[in-house]
Amino acid sequence: MKAVFPLWKMDTAFLIRDFIGQQFKTLTCCTNDGYLGEEWAGREIDLDFVNQLPSDTDPCGENGEFHSFCYDGPLFQHKIHFTIGEKIYRPIEVKTNDTCSLPSDHSTRGFWFCDLIPV
Repeated sequence: MKAVFPLWKMDTAFLIRDFIGQQFKTLTCCTNDGYLGEEWAGREIDLDFVNQLPSDTDPCGENGEFHSFCYDGPLFQHKIHFTIGEKIYRPIEVKTNDTCSLPSDHSTRGFWFCDLIPV
């Protein structure tokens, strides 16, 4: 297996469709609330997912819109079995002089995390 970094200047819409077409199975484990809400955390990344993404969202999450977990595919000897657990929201906190505050000039306020519990 050979990793290729970065995906810079590659068509990520093509890449995600190719990835799905090769029967890889993946889901979002974290979403950036500046782009996607709680309902997107823990969601299967399939063609419906890609087609429903907001137009300003990279289909591969290359701008930090989401993080994913791949649990099955043609390179796997065994599928990784898990259940989806609790979704937790964590706001961004900026520390200044031992105090915490939310940033006021950025659309991202925090992240939704989805627990993945091994079975």
